[in-house]
Amino acid sequence: MISFAMNQWKPSKEQQLGLISRTFDFCIDELTELQEELDCPDEFIYDFLQVIRNRWSSDSCHSKARQHKRANPNFY
Repeated sequence: MISFAMNQWKPSKEQQLGLISRTFDFCIDELTELQEELDCPDEFIYDFLQVIRNRWSSDSCHSKARQHKRANPNFY
């Protein structure tokens, strides 16, 4: 499933070096800060990321709502 999605869309080199890289760094910094403030184990961060990841599953209601919004921009 993941490889299929990755074959459908690939970021440009500019996107990889810009927004994607900055977003990655931001997420790592925020998760590190969260872990330090909570004094929680790596497993908590891992599970937390799984919850976030599930929002972008093609089966999630969040994903379906985003797809509907893209397909019907005048509806919103």
